[in-house]
Amino acid sequence: MDILASILYAFVFLLTTYWIGKKYLKEVPNTLLPVLFLIKIGYALFFLYVYTYHYGGGELTADAGMFFRESKLLYDVFAQSPKDFFQFIFGLNDDPDFINKYLESTTHWNGGQRFLPNDSRHVIRVNALLHFISNGEVIVHFIILSFASFMGGVDLYQWLKKKSNLSPVVLLVLMTLTPSIAFWGSSIIKEPLMILGLCLFIRGVFDDISMGRKAWRLIIGGILTFAFKPYVLICLLAALIYYIIFSRFFRNQLIGVLTFGALTVGILVGSGYADKFAYVISNQQEDFINLRDGGLYVHGDEEHFYYIYYDNRSHFTIKDGMATLEKPVGAYYMKKNENYERFPIKLDEVGKSYPVYLTLKETGSKVHVTLIRDNFWQMLLNSPEAIANSFLQPIPNKKSTWLQYPAFLENILFLLVAVSTFFILPKSIDLKEKRMAVSLCLFALFIALIVGWTTPVSGAIVRYIVPAHVAIIVVFALKFDYTTFKNKFLKRKLKF
Repeated sequence: MDILASILYAFVFLLTTYWIGKKYLKEVPNTLLPVLFLIKIGYALFFLYVYTYHYGGGELTADAGMFFRESKLLYDVFAQSPKDFFQFIFGLNDDPDFINKYLESTTHWNGGQRFLPNDSRHVIRVNALLHFISNGEVIVHFIILSFASFMGGVDLYQWLKKKSNLSPVVLLVLMTLTPSIAFWGSSIIKEPLMILGLCLFIRGVFDDISMGRKAWRLIIGGILTFAFKPYVLICLLAALIYYIIFSRFFRNQLIGVLTFGALTVGILVGSGYADKFAYVISNQQEDFINLRDGGLYVHGDEEHFYYIYYDNRSHFTIKDGMATLEKPVGAYYMKKNENYERFPIKLDEVGKSYPVYLTLKETGSKVHVTLIRDNFWQMLLNSPEAIANSFLQPIPNKKSTWLQYPAFLENILFLLVAVSTFFILPKSIDLKEKRMAVSLCLFALFIALIVGWTTPVSGAIVRYIVPAHVAIIVVFALKFDYTTFKNKFLKRKLKF
């Protein structure tokens, strides 16, 4: 019955894509959009396979599994108290006792306060609401959220087809089935609705459409992007400051970008926010390093964790959710505030037991990052390393799994796309389009810096860099001279 429901939902969305294609995409065959969405469903099934059987041993694992399980816990609240359920849905009660009454066992929902809003809660809310129509069938969640990101690509295509000389079929395929975007956008985590929001927002800013059509895209796109990836919207708004203000005063956009960068650094340093920014980035980096290296988190008191490195777990006996200290060990005393302040400490009360909060294994895709240590200037010095990691990882090695090779090949293709777009076959575009392209490049650069500064795990980098990939595809569509490529290369090859 559940499989039949999944098939029915897939069929409904295929009919919907057919109707959209027939009504709004006159330049491509009517059947193209349903075929592309069918392939998108294939990406969703592949994602489900990877995180159920390749990593999960038959059970959906990683963030996807955690989000789905916690959404089921939230959905179950409705049967106990509809009033409390809607308090969770609308964020009306953040009292710890209220949360622990229903969701004490969660880690994504009940993960403490953060510097930015807890976007994990929004994913759990969405999936909890989907349980009302999915009957707990996870494939239905995948299909619905895959459709959301797919429609984001289709909407952005509607703008780009007026600006690009790529063939409509090629452009539509790029916007909906670029591998990394399609893979992560076919999940049940943050990316699908973030991609939808990002695509809507970009079109709302740049397309020459009526104010009403702009307004709803900017509002809905902004809300979705901020709700599911707050730093993505922050990076985009920073790039738009350049587009709206700085780019107008510089015909040479390179000089404009350098001026913008220097002024931004000067404002951060002069206002005293440079060190605060470095502190936030540094703490995020250290959290990811803990994730990369694995470790044990135990409850110290109501406001603190103790974090113990993975290699030092042997200092404890772990049983029934309790970790009993067997011999003294170095640890970090971590405050549960928005930045997880941490201080070195030694645990030496042998025999004392601590409630286990979380146990993490070492990741298999480690990436070297230089520690920032709350230093703004060190963070800037790390920029080349950050950009290289963001756009080149994963670099295959002896320990690489087969999943890393497609991601590496895609990175090579993105580099070739960038070189061909700017140096081999650039299309002549007007000043406004050039400002658009440079602003989107800046957005991709900001994303790459944030990801590269903070993320020492290649498996996470390939996911977090997706917003930059969206921007790169848009710039490619705007600036690549497909007509010249077709005339000079494709026709010559056919004659040969």
